[in-house]
Amino acid sequence: MKHLVTALLAASFATSPLFADLEDDIPLGIEAVTGIRSDYVYRGFNLADVVMDFQLETSIVLDDTLALSAGGWFSSEVSDNFTEGVAFLDLSYSLHNDITVGGSASYHAYDHNFFENGFDLGAFLTWHAGRDWNMEAGVYRDFATNGWYAHLGSDWSFRLSDKAYLGINTGVSAVEDYYGQSGLNDFHGQASLTYNINTMLSITTFTGWSCELDNGDGSEIYGGLWFEVSF
Repeated sequence: MKHLVTALLAASFATSPLFADLEDDIPLGIEAVTGIRSDYVYRGFNLADVVMDFQLETSIVLDDTLALSAGGWFSSEVSDNFTEGVAFLDLSYSLHNDITVGGSASYHAYDHNFFENGFDLGAFLTWHAGRDWNMEAGVYRDFATNGWYAHLGSDWSFRLSDKAYLGINTGVSAVEDYYGQSGLNDFHGQASLTYNINTMLSITTFTGWSCELDNGDGSEIYGGLWFEVSF
């Protein structure tokens, strides 16, 4: 869920060529997102069942090559006491039109969950392979569990009309001493359909999966709905 997602499509396009096309639809600045999902899967672990989310994020373009994003999200399970609160800071730098590198820092606080409170630091590299296609590799250190998480993934988008687009992302992950797990972690992905109601409001429906590649808490398929407001 990093960025509601691991995982929010609008945020994932922020460093891709497609974002230039979406600027007229979803203005840059502050974005608020709220929604509901059938399961909350984070880095291959099923943390909760039906969950409601709220995220607030702002992005600042420091110059032609440097951008800063900051924000946080809060998740609450509908039928139980699980909650998660996160604050994050991302810095990205464009080496040239095809490559972006960056770093992230976040603090996660949990209630009624086996995940522990603590800081998470990471670095990532994104290759903009095409106008609508990106590939990314990232490595993250979770200081709460003193473990490592790494992923390799790709996202693709297709504009259906002036107001709607389809997005698909998929990838694989591996872990080391991460909450008792080491080795290949999961094969994950998500497909979404976004409709921009106007320049400030959009709605996204999505379905995703996490297929365990080694010992874990089982494979998951989930779905959900997000409402996004930008201003």
